Amino acid sequence: MSNAECAQRHPKSTTTWVLLIIVIIYILVFATTLSIHKKHKRNIRGHFFHSHTQVKRRKKEATRDQHTGQHIPATLDLTDVQQEVTDTLQNEKQIDFADGQQVTDILQNKIPFEEQHQRLRFIPGTLTLTQAETLSHCYADPDIYEHHFPKRKIRGIPISLKHKLVFIMIAKSGSSTGRWVMNNVLDAEELKVQKDLLELSLGGKYEDFSTITFARDPLSRFYSSYDEVFYRYGPWMAGHEKNGRYGAWAKHVREFDHPHDYMYENMTTYQDFQDAFCPPHIIPEEHTLKHFAKPRIPNWCSNQPTRENGTLAAIFERFVFSYDGVSTWDVHLNLQVPMLSNQKTGRPARVDEVFSTEMSIKNWENIVSRYGQTLPEDDENLYGRAIPRRFNPKLVSRETKERICQLAAIDYCCLNFKLPKECNDQGKDVSCALDKDEQGVYRIQPWSHPHEVSRDVPKARTDLG
Repeated sequence: MSNAECAQRHPKSTTTWVLLIIVIIYILVFATTLSIHKKHKRNIRGHFFHSHTQVKRRKKEATRDQHTGQHIPATLDLTDVQQEVTDTLQNEKQIDFADGQQVTDILQNKIPFEEQHQRLRFIPGTLTLTQAETLSHCYADPDIYEHHFPKRKIRGIPISLKHKLVFIMIAKSGSSTGRWVMNNVLDAEELKVQKDLLELSLGGKYEDFSTITFARDPLSRFYSSYDEVFYRYGPWMAGHEKNGRYGAWAKHVREFDHPHDYMYENMTTYQDFQDAFCPPHIIPEEHTLKHFAKPRIPNWCSNQPTRENGTLAAIFERFVFSYDGVSTWDVHLNLQVPMLSNQKTGRPARVDEVFSTEMSIKNWENIVSRYGQTLPEDDENLYGRAIPRRFNPKLVSRETKERICQLAAIDYCCLNFKLPKECNDQGKDVSCALDKDEQGVYRIQPWSHPHEVSRDVPKARTDLG
């Protein structure tokens, strides 16, 4: 019998075999795809959950190298694994975010935290909690943020024994104004406490005192912090007299090995710096005789809005992309949350209320009124050390602003700040994580820490040097 005749007599048998082969091929393809997906998912989860261990291991390696006498920069560079995680996140088309209300309900024990989630991801500023309530759940990893905690074992903070009120100061977050109000209106005095603020905890000396602090939008604060640090470490500060008021600081600047010394290229004197933000041709003729370009000596230029041409903004942008976000060398660069936390545990001190610096005077009016006091009218001390920005923020690129938000993610997450429009990309670059520690206590952290953020300068900014 021929094959044609066989096929005519058994058409159903041939069709069945064809269908069976197609089904087998489909099953094999599906199984292979599922295996690849599971492996990819497991690798990504492993990278995230073990990045903390990698940081510890890298820090230990750095310590061993230091013992051998080799110079190791005090930075945490990206590892290949961390870079892979960053690239994966950037390439994700869809990210599964938890709703802010859902995270709030979990923290308030209204709904359970399902174990399969393990780590919820949410957008900063979406929790329906106060800033103090959000802070109470925060965790500032002592290894990652080691240099952001207070350096000295003892620090002074304004405490009013009369009104049983404690004000925790944070540099560049209204600290000068707050100190003045506490000392001059609320009868406070600057008393010494441990750097971890243990005296505020249950059983501590000030356990029954109200504790307040002021916090500032992290992007705005970073601008101010940079201006302060740029000025304080400029080579012009090294020329103060040895026995003068700033002699000790001058000595420090002379001996300091600046990690970003490119900031002062072609700008070695204060005159050079001032000419950059206040060009000589804009100074009115009647002020030229009083035009002393010396540090710490006010002149006409001191309170003028910047007129820089982009030179200072370019230096600022170069700094943002070369700074790793963890190796801070000055308190003004310290992030806000670690300054409110215990370096041993990473957990925050007791803070009853967090106020915004955006409405600093109004908030202080409200605070002092609780104790039957009022603020003096039009007192310049209420405005702290307000100095116009030296570089022009309008010349700063969106990419640079996004990176600043990434570096300061812990402040956005733990203080429940809404992201500024420059960084509000629906959480792709700046987002928060909720999980539990080994004791089963909730903790809020950034989804990506500063050392896990790419430091690649965007192509549009390659002209920064």
